[in-house]
Amino acid sequence: MLDLVKKNIHMDCIKAKAGNQITVEDDVNIPDLRPDIDKVIFHSGVIKIEEAKAGNGQVTVRGSLAVNILYISDEEEEPLGKVETSLPFEEQLHMEGVEAGDPVYVRHTLEDLSVGIINSRKISIRALLTLELCVREIFDESAAVDVETKLMAEYRKKPLQIMETAVCKKDIFRFRHEETLPSHLPNVFEVLYGSVMPGTVECIAGEDKLLLRGNVKLFFLYAPDGEEGSSRFYETVVPMQGEVPCSGMHDMMIPCVGVSLSSVEYEVKPDFDGEDRVFAIDAVFDLDIKAYEENVYEILADMYGITKEIETQCKEGSFMNLLQKNSGKARIKERVESDHTNLMSLIHHEETPMLEDVEIEGSEMTVMGNIHLRCLYTTNDDLTGYGYMEKDIPLIYTLEIGDTRGKEISQDIQLSIEQLELTVLDSSQMECNGVIGVTVLVFEEKKELIITGASVSELDGEKMKNLPGMVIYVVKEGDSLWQIGKEYYISVEAIKSMNGLTKDECQPGDKLLLIKNTTEQM
Repeated sequence: MLDLVKKNIHMDCIKAKAGNQITVEDDVNIPDLRPDIDKVIFHSGVIKIEEAKAGNGQVTVRGSLAVNILYISDEEEEPLGKVETSLPFEEQLHMEGVEAGDPVYVRHTLEDLSVGIINSRKISIRALLTLELCVREIFDESAAVDVETKLMAEYRKKPLQIMETAVCKKDIFRFRHEETLPSHLPNVFEVLYGSVMPGTVECIAGEDKLLLRGNVKLFFLYAPDGEEGSSRFYETVVPMQGEVPCSGMHDMMIPCVGVSLSSVEYEVKPDFDGEDRVFAIDAVFDLDIKAYEENVYEILADMYGITKEIETQCKEGSFMNLLQKNSGKARIKERVESDHTNLMSLIHHEETPMLEDVEIEGSEMTVMGNIHLRCLYTTNDDLTGYGYMEKDIPLIYTLEIGDTRGKEISQDIQLSIEQLELTVLDSSQMECNGVIGVTVLVFEEKKELIITGASVSELDGEKMKNLPGMVIYVVKEGDSLWQIGKEYYISVEAIKSMNGLTKDECQPGDKLLLIKNTTEQM
């Protein structure tokens, strides 16, 4: 007798969130073939999440921290040494509502990494890691968008503008590259320290795929062949591009992708002449992929019967709407004091953008964080010849996000290093100039009443008997032809016809003739 036409609207909600800081530490012996350690001059760490397994109300995260350490020895024949090690970790976090098999997204940050010397053959490594876990759930909100019936019934619709989650998945992107040393540099005997640092990575939605475009900074400090006791370095920026299959994605969607370095491997290979001059890099990036599609649906807002009683069943649905997508470039300029007063030249620097806090006031969002900077440089110290420095450079950037007052919002913020240069000013100072990309998606989390069902019954005879056959109705503040028609079981078109109206509008104080249509009531 009456059927509702329904539309399943795909939504992405956060089922559970949890976070924790963990300490990873161990004492590590210097490998037998390496010289004694005198001073650590550079170190870095890469977090690799190997498994995030959901159970009933908890998630177990297993992973490792790959640590690379460059140090100085007091042995003249071999002044530089390296330690490469991996520190495993396992952490169990309580997450209420999580069930076995739920996909878990892990966002990780290396907050601090310190290396201490126990003796000439042993070092201590201590790291502070932040783990942010999120379990997302794709669900369907089923909303009535039309009605099929032969009954005399009135219904109206309303627009529902939402941001649907079309893609929500985890994947990896593998970057492989071979870089040949320029002719003026000597052949490689051994790599002492290698670094692969992603720069700006642009993620573009394509047809059933995600396109990645960006660049990678490569750095290698190596011992040259035939030059005992010396070291050379090579640094360059190379393009990175590729694609990842993403079923259901198309070029009109808005991608939101978290990119993090998961692992790096490199080896030295011979060139065409058989000389060891080629660095072969194999890096893996973890991708947390979401893609949104903006849609407007006309859904049923209300309905009533003329000859039958129609009662609708409703519920409050949860929807997400994109309020603002904005991006900008934060410029930083900061003088940095080194830990030495005999600084000579810069060899290498690595930088990591870190988000700390967000403040919203009116239509403005202020993003606060820092750029964690690590530098390796030369000094005129005859004993060591190298210096190392770690500094945090503050980042504060304000951008427009539109009026958010009275709205429940969430945001996704991505920071990227677009450009960063260090210049040696004097024997104790450097100047840091950089451009940091800031991309913000602001979502409104809103509730909307949706019709999920409808039942039909006979009209209440006593109620219909008490309705006047004809009445002059004086329109009150807040009245509409719809509300008046629903109260008197008259169609909106009938009211307009009786009163010579051409629009579905009425004003307070208007007088409307309402005549009970006995044909309609049969």
